[in-house]
Amino acid sequence: MPPDATETKRRLMKAAVEEFAAHGLAGARIDRIAESAKANKRSIYMHFGTKEELFDMVVADGMSELAAAVAIDAGDLSGYACALYDRLEQRPHIRRLYLWAGLERQQPIDAEVAEYRRNVAAIRAAQEAGRIRTDIPALDLMAMVIALVISWDTASWSLKALQAEQTDQADSGHTSPAGGHRAALAAAVTTLTRQPSPST
Repeated sequence: MPPDATETKRRLMKAAVEEFAAHGLAGARIDRIAESAKANKRSIYMHFGTKEELFDMVVADGMSELAAAVAIDAGDLSGYACALYDRLEQRPHIRRLYLWAGLERQQPIDAEVAEYRRNVAAIRAAQEAGRIRTDIPALDLMAMVIALVISWDTASWSLKALQAEQTDQADSGHTSPAGGHRAALAAAVTTLTRQPSPST
């Protein structure tokens, strides 16, 4: 391997992250990745394989980074959801890669499957300990929490258009702001995971 192979791979991965986050798998161009990394196309195929394999690697790295930064506390899924939301605000390219992968690469990623398996097991253990509700399966709770975290990313543009109206009304004093999406997320996940009151 040439002496500069490690640095070349680093530049290529950085360029690939930017390209895939902006354009997805179908819209990304190997030529642009190579040009941005000041490398040649052959080096991409040599180090990473096909465009699809490079995309999978970029997504897997992003998911691994997210998992390392935000550890789940299954007894406090609201806190976990907010920490996840905060991290995705800081690293929006990971959120975009996640959404692109869901649209264009409908297959499991081993590293992500392993992380979800650990999280679902933690939620199940918290349910068995009576810390969170037990009437919703752990796997469903995991999916619901993630859906709430990215709810505004997956909302239609028509719904998002109403956000500007609400902001204008709040600025005019006609309505009280509720603390933003993060506060709404915390309240929603808290309510979702709370043990339901016993029937009377």
